[in-house]
Amino acid sequence: MFSRVMLALDLSELTSRMLDVLYSVCLDPETEVYLLHVVRKAEDAAETSSYYKKTYSRLKGLAQDIRNAGYDNVKVLWETDEDILNGIRKAADQYNVNLMIMASHGKGVWASTFRGSSTFNAVRAIEIPTLIVKGDYKCDDYLNRILLPTDFSRKSLIALNYIRNLREHVGEVLFVHVIEGVRGDEELTESKEMAEDMLVELCNEMQNFGINSRYVIADGGAASKEICKLAEEENCSLIISGRTGAGPIKGLLMGSTAQNILLNASRTLWVMPDEDSED
Repeated sequence: MFSRVMLALDLSELTSRMLDVLYSVCLDPETEVYLLHVVRKAEDAAETSSYYKKTYSRLKGLAQDIRNAGYDNVKVLWETDEDILNGIRKAADQYNVNLMIMASHGKGVWASTFRGSSTFNAVRAIEIPTLIVKGDYKCDDYLNRILLPTDFSRKSLIALNYIRNLREHVGEVLFVHVIEGVRGDEELTESKEMAEDMLVELCNEMQNFGINSRYVIADGGAASKEICKLAEEENCSLIISGRTGAGPIKGLLMGSTAQNILLNASRTLWVMPDEDSED
């Protein structure tokens, strides 16, 4: 399904988990794998520098590890750009990749390097499906239990196309709908009944594709907090989220659910673009 995948590497302690995510999601050995490292300083890019020699050697070692795992088409990319995110975006465009894998260290992607850039900003800069490896959570199969939050909008269900294509490898899908801002028990009951009808329909659709699924309806808390809490309680291996259309400041002021999940979830996230991928 994903023919060209790029790993934007800062060579941190999360690198091995990024490889685990690659192996879980990109199952075709013909997948083209690009290992990208972007440096800011021209002196670090020089082949004679100690930084280049040490870092490029490690990148080549990772490339060999991926080849040993069965992927023949692996290429190391070394880019120089004062704006790391811009370097990543340009490389993604140049090689026409259709999946990005990145790492997040608590307060943002490559926090020690980016100086103030957040995970949310990084995802907004790359308009393709993007996997964000986060936190201390580690597993062998990141498709084992997928948490899919939905408000039943088209944007929140874009991921269904990807899940259906991966159906032979998906263990279970957990649909989550969070009810917020209801006024009184009668409205809450009505909202739950409406949500349950649509969630049952989604589960039936998954069943038609041979995918195990179930649903949870939550109420009483902010959607992002409920989603992050359920991901841990249900031991989900992956959370799927859409991208919010708001900018980082506006989105923060609006209390964007998508942004808050990106910043606060402890599990690996799969952030979907606003439009379906052509692939």
